Formats: sequence, structure tokens, C-alpha cells
Amino acid sequence: MKRVLYGSIAILVVFIALGFAYKNAADVTVRYYGGLAWQAPLALVLVVVLVMGIIVGFMASLNRLVRLRRQLGVARKQVRQMEQEVANLRALPIKDVL
Repeated sequence: MKRVLYGSIAILVVFIALGFAYKNAADVTVRYYGGLAWQAPLALVLVVVLVMGIIVGFMASLNRLVRLRRQLGVARKQVRQMEQEVANLRALPIKDVL
């Protein structure tokens, strides 16, 4: 059921984006420092800016991601050591029960 809902939402978003691109087909000029300019359709400019934002956001979170993966590796190693300790303790013979 979720797959159908997500698929329907994705199709709706695509149709809205295509309608936006069709209605805003006029070229816009993006000016940079030093007299550089780029002229392209508005929809293309927005897509390029979106992709650039995704890349910058990923690069900003990369440091935290690497740190968390390192912590996960340390935690998994500790879990393996503790599981080995528990297995060793369970293997010990029981003495002086009564």
C-alpha cells in the first residue's frame, strides 16, 4: 500500500514539475562576478541549483557520517567482545550450587 502511495506522490510531483517547466520556458540570465553570465531556461537553472545544494549538503554532512561510522565500528567490536565474554562465562562449570 505504501508503494502505491509513494508512486502516486512521485507521479504527481513529476507532473507538477513538468507543468512548471512548460509554463516557465523563458530564458533567465544568471550573472556571476567578473562579468560571467549564463542564460538558460528557468527550470534548468532551478534543477542545477537544487543539485548543487544537494552536493553541498552531502559534503557538509560527510564529516559527521565518517565519525558515526567509526563509532559504529568500535561499538560492534565491543559487542563482539562482550558476546565472547558471555559465551565464556556460560561455558564455565557450575560449582558449589548447594
